[in-house]
Amino acid sequence: MYRSPHAAPLSTVAESRRGRTAGRFCRDCLSVYPLHASRHGGKPTDGRDHVASPCVHEGRPFTDGAPWWEPAVEILPEPQPNPEPLAAAN
Repeated sequence: MYRSPHAAPLSTVAESRRGRTAGRFCRDCLSVYPLHASRHGGKPTDGRDHVASPCVHEGRPFTDGAPWWEPAVEILPEPQPNPEPLAAAN
């Protein structure tokens, strides 16, 4: 089954496809943690299914400006092109 992410790091999503902030993305373990989590815990909302070892940042607080994490935003669907207007009947 193909799994598509519902959120991604802010820096990787085009501005036109950014939705609301959905969590915090850890740059080391490549996982998204919920906004209500004040610390990097072992239970991400999105990320790899199997992690062989704990992240080096596990247990650290999500402090503003820390270089190891960034906001994760929802990915909006691509805008659909406008359909061609129907030609007027003669």
